[in-house]
Amino acid sequence: MSLRVTFLGTGGAVPTTERAPSAIFVNREGDRLLFDCGEGTQREMMRAGTGFGIDHLFVSHLHGDHVLGIPGLVQTLGFNDRTDPLRVHCPPGTGDDLHDLVHAVGHQPGFPVRIEEVGPGDVALSADGYEVRAFETTHRTVSQGYVLEEADRPGRFDRPRAEELGVPVGPAFGRLHSGESVELEDGTVVESDQVVGPPRPGRKLVYTADTRPRERTVEVAEDADLLVHDATFADDMADRAR
Repeated sequence: MSLRVTFLGTGGAVPTTERAPSAIFVNREGDRLLFDCGEGTQREMMRAGTGFGIDHLFVSHLHGDHVLGIPGLVQTLGFNDRTDPLRVHCPPGTGDDLHDLVHAVGHQPGFPVRIEEVGPGDVALSADGYEVRAFETTHRTVSQGYVLEEADRPGRFDRPRAEELGVPVGPAFGRLHSGESVELEDGTVVESDQVVGPPRPGRKLVYTADTRPRERTVEVAEDADLLVHDATFADDMADRAR
């Protein structure tokens, strides 16, 4: 199963000629998720070849470098004749402001934009094989991060061993991999655990956006396969950071 992360913007509040403001694109087996949406995100999507067809947008907080790309992206989606709804997940108390942003300069999207407030600890998205949860971060405004965590995956299928046991190539392979047993023509029964390894833990992606140090972030990020964590100030600028 593929889980591809594309960094569309890592420049924070100070974009450069090489770095756009915050935006992270995640493609999980065809489910396309966007975490934050700084200015010009749709242009960075074209550069990276991700396409515009996102299903969910997760907003960490309402500072400009994380949200000012939303009006442009929504209008670009409309220009591409989108009809499917776009679900926008955001921190508690920010839904009205996001609604105003989506409708900036009087724009009326030609497709449903569903803004859903989600609090720390809540499941923002429950999908086949994974979920996205929010967790609280500490910033100069209400903010939160998100963790994408997969359920355990089936173990690896040992095709040579299955063929050695006489299992015919075809649907029987899939049944064994899903945990079923298979009866061969001679009456022999092949059990799943004879050809499938132990379950593999699902992958875990954590996106914190902007946050001061806090223990909750450490707890959520434990055993993460990928932690995307803001780093505005290096150690030699610690006094300014404080």
